[in-house]
Amino acid sequence: MTYIVVFLFVSVLATFSVQGSCPPSIGNDVFEDLMNVMLKVKCQKSVSKSSLQPTFFATLTKTVSLGTNAVLKFDRVVTNIGNGYDPKSGVFTVGKSGLYEFAANFISDGNNYLELNLMKNSDFIVKGHSAKAHGTAGSLQAILEVKKGDQIYLRNPRSYGALHGDNYAMFSGHFLQ
Repeated sequence: MTYIVVFLFVSVLATFSVQGSCPPSIGNDVFEDLMNVMLKVKCQKSVSKSSLQPTFFATLTKTVSLGTNAVLKFDRVVTNIGNGYDPKSGVFTVGKSGLYEFAANFISDGNNYLELNLMKNSDFIVKGHSAKAHGTAGSLQAILEVKKGDQIYLRNPRSYGALHGDNYAMFSGHFLQ
């Protein structure tokens, strides 16, 4: 793209040089337009992985049983821009302060209620719940203002709870602004 703009610029200059001066029908606006195009090309940034905003998406491949206050660990990380999500701990650590959206979907395994709490550091934010029947779905979603270093995770507040794996359960978060 840069080569095309340079070629056009040189072509316009060569044309005007051959004629000796700018023809009356072409004024300064042509030159200004060409300069604007050149500035746009110069100022364009290619999208690199380092310029992408923090984002994660993880799923659960196996069925798990959870005890009281257990943190749910999603073992299949599909997207982890910024490496904020740790599948070993189940915790997303905020690498860039701002406004984020977090969401989780899950399916119960067994015949008990399933409740998951979205936590920010040690503070409860919102809960998702599935009914007392095998295979029922639950979900939660929140938009949070967070600071670098904050930790976001899902916790089971009950003494029981099981989630069906097979990539039906998922947890995600992404930077909004």
